[in-house]
Amino acid sequence: MKYIEKYKSIGVFSDNDAFDYLLSNLKDTIRTYDFFVAWDKVLSNVCQIEVVLNILNVLIGKNDIKVRLKELIKQYPEIVPVIPFLIAVRGTTIKVADMGGEITYSFSKKKSYSEEQIDNIITFAEQCGLLKILQDKNIKNLVDYAIGVEVGLDTNARKNRSGTAMENLTEVYVKSICDKYSFRYLSQATAAKIKQEFGKDISTDKADRHFDFALDTGDMLYLIEVNYYGSGGSKLKSVAGEFSNLYSLVKNEKTGFIWVTDGEGWQTAKRPLRETFDITDFIININMIEQGLLEEIVTKGL
Repeated sequence: MKYIEKYKSIGVFSDNDAFDYLLSNLKDTIRTYDFFVAWDKVLSNVCQIEVVLNILNVLIGKNDIKVRLKELIKQYPEIVPVIPFLIAVRGTTIKVADMGGEITYSFSKKKSYSEEQIDNIITFAEQCGLLKILQDKNIKNLVDYAIGVEVGLDTNARKNRSGTAMENLTEVYVKSICDKYSFRYLSQATAAKIKQEFGKDISTDKADRHFDFALDTGDMLYLIEVNYYGSGGSKLKSVAGEFSNLYSLVKNEKTGFIWVTDGEGWQTAKRPLRETFDITDFIININMIEQGLLEEIVTKGL
């Protein structure tokens, strides 16, 4: 690590102190209220199929539901691609293991379906339990039900939102520093973008490498990578190694590298984090940014 004067103000006087401070000030969460459900996305997705869902509402409570579904498919073939969604599956092809073999069901959009295709679709809807749920009126309205399905599917995107939340939080500080000192910065910066905007060349391990931020002070260019790990895992060892290698690749007298990372997950991977901490100039967390470390690094040209 590279020692800076600002460390003294937070009681850090050695490499060990700095690493201990990093670990003892990791955030339990960076979740904001909009982390849990992306409601705009949920409602937009449901809105796109609302008409079809209202057509399918006709099936609710019907004793002859298979006959009714066949009639609906013939009259309104646009309902077919929505059927997988009703069991929380994205896509229009579903494979099922059956009697030691494998059956592929297709729900691709068509102007019309053959009798055999319709029978296959009805068989799937029956066997997976969807028709019984509708027939027994366990679902009162498919539009409302679809909102619940979308909320469930949206939870898969929470991991991505954690990364985005960390980037958004860091960008608040990056932007504030740039506004204060008339610096410039790019988000999701590639080597090509950096060359175009700042006229500076950087070394990268791959042409499509995106840095979360590139901050140009005029004299120095800082490449900033950001991530958050709320839970541990074997992945963290390789993550630390990756950023150690990246630092070695991009660092030179005119280009600095700063890794902003946070999350209690690092408590399970202290050793690989420490190894990278000792090799690289700057590994900091949000608390350390709040204490002014990022500002001092970029303004002092460290």
